[in-house]
Amino acid sequence: MDHETVGQPQPANEKPPQGAGAAQPEAGKSSEDNRLLRRFQITMSGADIAKEIDALAIQYSQKVKMPGFRQGKVPVEVVKKVHKQALEEEVIQQAVSKLAFARIEQDKIAIASEPYVEKMDHGDGKDLVADIAVEVLPEVPLPGLETLKVEIPKAVIKGEPFDEAKQVELVLEANKRSQAVKDRPIQDEDLALLLVQSADAAGKRKWPRQETYFLMKKDNPEEISGLYSELLGKKAGDAFSMQRTYPADAAKKAWSGKKIEHQVEIKSIFELKKPELDETFLKTLGLKSAADFKAKLKEDYEHRQEHRKDEQIMNKIYEKLLASCSFPIPRSLVEQEAARQLSRSQRPLNFKNDEEKSKLKEQLFAQAEQAVRLSLILEQVRKQYHVDVTAEDIEKEYAHLAKHNSLPEKEVRKYYQDHKKMDELKDHLLNVRLNEFIKEKIKIKEV
Repeated sequence: MDHETVGQPQPANEKPPQGAGAAQPEAGKSSEDNRLLRRFQITMSGADIAKEIDALAIQYSQKVKMPGFRQGKVPVEVVKKVHKQALEEEVIQQAVSKLAFARIEQDKIAIASEPYVEKMDHGDGKDLVADIAVEVLPEVPLPGLETLKVEIPKAVIKGEPFDEAKQVELVLEANKRSQAVKDRPIQDEDLALLLVQSADAAGKRKWPRQETYFLMKKDNPEEISGLYSELLGKKAGDAFSMQRTYPADAAKKAWSGKKIEHQVEIKSIFELKKPELDETFLKTLGLKSAADFKAKLKEDYEHRQEHRKDEQIMNKIYEKLLASCSFPIPRSLVEQEAARQLSRSQRPLNFKNDEEKSKLKEQLFAQAEQAVRLSLILEQVRKQYHVDVTAEDIEKEYAHLAKHNSLPEKEVRKYYQDHKKMDELKDHLLNVRLNEFIKEKIKIKEV
């Protein structure tokens, strides 16, 4: 029963559980020189264990089903005899958990992961003695924030000036809409609706005919090799055939290393047209005039510029804090952060070889360690300088969100009545407060 995770006490089931613990977490494999591994011993007398077994057996006698007895009428002694090992294992598991967490609370140990059993001695009727280990949070030696200096390029502080014509053009480009054309051949940046059927030139396989849209941009990736060049200059209603031999790493795996014949028919051609900056378009944006549109455009641009500047400044500050603080990191927290980052990543986990897999793992753990280290530093700043979110901060945020989203403040309040959403809001505000506090303390120099 060595090396078990100390779990939380479990409720009684209809049958006594067959196991006594879960697998030890990765953090438990730390070597003797791990500065973040705390060890202690817990004990429980054989008499107390016997009492707990008797109490648990009474519970199960009222629930367990056994041949020859009505449910709830099974004698306690029969339950103890039939389920002796399972009852003892459950009592031991619950006792170890309860005693370990009691000791952690008593000694005020700031744990980074679940405690686990390194060694346990317990014979029939004898006292329980268990050696417990747990990874703890490190002490974070925070430097004096006032002594730190961060250099920021002037271009970042100043930002780019607002170019009204450029920003208007970007909005119109983003709102392009397709419009069918019939009186001219396909040209660059058109959208072509195609009817395509592909077949293995060797006659082994034919894929179903299907409609597909193709955006005419020379640098766009092509599933059908050379399709852009073949389409350029052709008209709606044209049909043609083309053969291509695909390499082993082709985008479509079914075509890898094969000669494929493509039958293509051009069904329709569309051009993507920018809208006019007129009343109709402005209505789709919820605005009344071009003046309102341009004012809003400038406001949004300046907001993005400020956000970008703040983000770059904070990144430099974070780099300085990370370089200024040295302390060990709980491996369990790094593993949790790596798993979180991996779950959020959209990158497909297809590796060419073990070397590529190992490289990604190394990169992932390095990023996770930096994230954990920074979170511990920021938490130390919060505690050391008593940075917190006040009721006034929350009220101001309600007003800000209501104005920014053009909503009544009571609707914003109602949305955040949910405890989980309120916790998210507080976490966001705390992060904002911490950033503001740190920026005030650390010297920022333009270079």
